[in-house]
Amino acid sequence: MADSTDTPRVSPYDLIFGPAVFDQTRFEAVREQTDAHHAASPEQLFMLPAAGELLRELAPPEGGRDTVAQVRALLFSAYQYWRHGRHTYCITEPLLEQITAPDADLSTSPLPPSEAGYVQLPRNAVWARVADDAPPEPVDGFFWSAPRADDAGTAERLDLLFALGLRPGRPGLSLFDVSLDAAAQLTEWAKVDARPDGEDFANILPGGELQGYRAVTTGAEALKLAARSFARVADRGLRWSVVEQDGETVHNPADG
Repeated sequence: MADSTDTPRVSPYDLIFGPAVFDQTRFEAVREQTDAHHAASPEQLFMLPAAGELLRELAPPEGGRDTVAQVRALLFSAYQYWRHGRHTYCITEPLLEQITAPDADLSTSPLPPSEAGYVQLPRNAVWARVADDAPPEPVDGFFWSAPRADDAGTAERLDLLFALGLRPGRPGLSLFDVSLDAAAQLTEWAKVDARPDGEDFANILPGGELQGYRAVTTGAEALKLAARSFARVADRGLRWSVVEQDGETVHNPADG
């Protein structure tokens, strides 16, 4: 933990799927069915009866297509995060500066460090919009799911879900997702020129450059940020493992 001494902030998972607000046995029921079926994608997961029932309860069809799609993406990411140990990787401000620098060190493989997890960014350091006409919001971080396709540890696909706008008193959050057919493609995404009209990760808020703000404006930028984050956390050992003690969530530092 050379780059961080603090425990992670409250995450989207804690807020929405923590034991005080969500019955964890619902995920247990889904896991029983995924143990017998390959459910590496949202499409495959929600074909399972337990997962489909949970989605219908949390996002009934009458709520609208967009709502159902967002809850579907969040449920998939939260379930994968829970199933694979709830590992959170905390990016500090100095590390974020290295990740977003034009001359960033790209010598480390940018493959995901585990099958699923959550990367938490420094508070209010990166901003994004969920739609062209939406206001910018701070990015708390992103979930990833990268199931292994074989014993060699090759990830067959990558699903990212970015969480925006977490703040005290707000009943929800904003989300956008990005996917790749093969996580191995991240090697190229880490190097891509992702923003057609300016410097990648450049600020979009009036006066935000004075605060050192950065931004993600395209799906390509989101993939580039994820790829470079994976490469750096693999080097720095920034993982926090999650355990339950007497009903309370405890974050323990572990080797990355």
